[in-house]
Amino acid sequence: MGGTGTHKRAPRGNVIGWSAASARRLTQKLYQVHAPSLNGYGYAVTLTMRDTPPDSETFHRLRAAWLKRLARMGVDRVQWVIEWQRRGTPHIHAAVYAPNELSVGERNMLVAHWVLVAGEYGVELGSQDVNDISGSIGWLKYLSKHAARGANHYQRSGNPTGWEKTGRLWGFVGDWPLVEPVVFDHLSNDEFYRLRRVCRAWARADAAKNQDWKRLAYLRRAGRPNNAYESRFRGISEWISSDDMLRLVEYWQREARTNLP
Repeated sequence: MGGTGTHKRAPRGNVIGWSAASARRLTQKLYQVHAPSLNGYGYAVTLTMRDTPPDSETFHRLRAAWLKRLARMGVDRVQWVIEWQRRGTPHIHAAVYAPNELSVGERNMLVAHWVLVAGEYGVELGSQDVNDISGSIGWLKYLSKHAARGANHYQRSGNPTGWEKTGRLWGFVGDWPLVEPVVFDHLSNDEFYRLRRVCRAWARADAAKNQDWKRLAYLRRAGRPNNAYESRFRGISEWISSDDMLRLVEYWQREARTNLP
């Protein structure tokens, strides 16, 4: 089954697919998670199905039933995202945290519970996936995949065939350690451009150090925009420690004051 159309503006409270605003809100919320404070044991879970439920209400009932089963297992923190396969069928990505390390059997139950609640839609155990989220680095790897996707990514374009609405497409369950974003409202354009160049250079160096060649190729392309006018307003999204970022901002502000005529 294929996806249909593009995002439409819906009445307030009636969600119809991914929009630039909903993708941006998800990214902002993910950025607020304080990775060093993520205690417990984390698991990245992907849940798929062969057949598309007739409507979003049915799919969300399945999602809610799966989450209830995880809560009974002792899972106390979940971040979930709904996206589409190329043929338009919904699937779920989730970061699941439990206070204690799960046994092999319990780990398998993270996806087996999905088979039990959604089996009538062609859900097979072998098509589900569970991977460890190892500390802060594991969380950042999870984020690097999901926070970078905009509304135009193929897994967020269109809606499943026959769905008049999609309902919420992401959410947080449980107590997540969040920090308020720091807002710099006194940077000059020149300071911002310099800071952006440094962040891009740091990101390229980090990708090369970790031999992440796909990310390095993307960063090189992103650093060469086709439209010079639009590039003046383009920001950058990279994972840099708050302490390092504050030092960079303070450095460029000192440089700007020093170079004043």
